[in-house]
Amino acid sequence: MTRLDTPADVGEAAVVGAGEMGRGIAAVQALAGRDVRLFDVDEDQLAEAEEHVEWSTGKAVENGQVTEEEREAALDRLSTADSMAEAVAKADFVTEAVVERQAVKESVFRDLDEYAPEDAVLATNTSGLNVTRLAEVTDRPGQVCGTHWFNPPMLMELVEVIETEHVDPDVADLMIEYIEDIGKTPIRCRKDVPSFIVNRCFRPYGEAAAWLAYYGEAEKEAVDSAMKYREDFPMGPFELADFTGGIQLRVEGERDHLEDDRLLAYDTRVCPLLHELYEEGHYGRKSGKGYYDYTDRDEPHIPATAGREFDPMLVWAPVINEAAKMVQHDVATVEDVDTGMKLGGNWPVGPFEKADEVGAKTVVRYCVDWAERHDPFNKAMETLPCDLLVETAKAGERFY
Repeated sequence: MTRLDTPADVGEAAVVGAGEMGRGIAAVQALAGRDVRLFDVDEDQLAEAEEHVEWSTGKAVENGQVTEEEREAALDRLSTADSMAEAVAKADFVTEAVVERQAVKESVFRDLDEYAPEDAVLATNTSGLNVTRLAEVTDRPGQVCGTHWFNPPMLMELVEVIETEHVDPDVADLMIEYIEDIGKTPIRCRKDVPSFIVNRCFRPYGEAAAWLAYYGEAEKEAVDSAMKYREDFPMGPFELADFTGGIQLRVEGERDHLEDDRLLAYDTRVCPLLHELYEEGHYGRKSGKGYYDYTDRDEPHIPATAGREFDPMLVWAPVINEAAKMVQHDVATVEDVDTGMKLGGNWPVGPFEKADEVGAKTVVRYCVDWAERHDPFNKAMETLPCDLLVETAKAGERFY
């Protein structure tokens, strides 16, 4: 059991993994008044992290987010450690932010369980891996949860707090309060499902667009133009996938998703179009080609007029359906899903706000239409409207 009752009881924090996410998570906590120890097995990365924190906190002063005195105090509170054992020896709260591989994280959690005080809370910054399995490799599963930050942590307001079947409810509540106390907005993922809340909604956002292109029903420029210029998304699905490396991530993560046994695990393969691009080495911007060709330009050419004839509900409907599944299975609340997508994805509105705008009956009809498109049976079943969406439509109700 943890002795931590309130956020004020978290006096010392530790972050294991000093990459882009870890260093940002450490800086935020230091600025919020916590003593923070940062560790990485790569000494060069650890040194680079110190320099980056000095730079990022300096930018925060320039932008008027903190004062120079607050910055100096935070830098004094942040220190590096020569070993994991040293980093976490006195920690009340530990965040793991190492490479996104399940086996590596499980190994780290075994060590954290050995070296951290027995009443310390351990959290992982994974963006969708199995938090339950991380908890189960420790002797303190009730004190393990997920705290998924968004990049860059200094600027992004959202943090997903992920619960497992083992976590002590008081620990989960404490983490919600702690995230608020350090100046961020938490949303609660009540069950450990693949991809959690935000990334789970992003999946159909990209998948629907990919299938439309694969079936020859829409050009990528039309989809991206409509979602960007008519629906006010920061990027359309194809542009976003190229920017994030989504083609490579989805194809290389396919086997892990198919073998995942958690609630709402995916049982459908990635759209064949992604496999075709992957085999050609077209991963996105970093490889010079993805959905778009970046050989002679840094940004894709997406005319504002290209999406005039495209129906944005072809993308919205699968997203809303996925969001409704999460509420139906008590993974998240309507409010938390919408908050997550607006803060974590910079979306103009949340899925449920959009559903109320167009009406649940309209969404149901689009989902049925999507299911009829698909030849793969499992994919057809995945895109059928979930029970909550159908019941809401039948009753003529709204989500708000």
